[in-house]
Amino acid sequence: MKEPNKAGRDNLRKVILIIGIVLFVLFSIFAAIVLTQKPTDLQVSNVDIDTINDGVYVGSADNGLVRATVSVEVNNGKVLSVTILEHEQLLGKKAEKITDSIIAQQSLEVDAVTSATYSSDTIRKAIENALRQGE
Repeated sequence: MKEPNKAGRDNLRKVILIIGIVLFVLFSIFAAIVLTQKPTDLQVSNVDIDTINDGVYVGSADNGLVRATVSVEVNNGKVLSVTILEHEQLLGKKAEKITDSIIAQQSLEVDAVTSATYSSDTIRKAIENALRQGE
């Protein structure tokens, strides 16, 4: 009577093994794709904020791995706020705090957030693109 139970356990082990192998292969393919993609190098140039007309401007940037869209409010030659409207990234969510540094220093020449360089640069480029609309 123990034979059918043993056969069921053997089948369950085979199914678990097959699922494990399939998941490993899928993860390996995903990792290979992500690790072989190279982002576009975004050159961020500082903008003289004093020369930007008052208003709210929207800008976007895409480096191939990270995409960002921001809204920037400028008044009296100062960046008052930066709102991130879209930020598609892998692991760079913490880069969003770079907007605080940009507002505090009134400059795009701020340090990237550690271990979120691609997202930091993409957000800075999106802000630059928004500000360029107010020149």
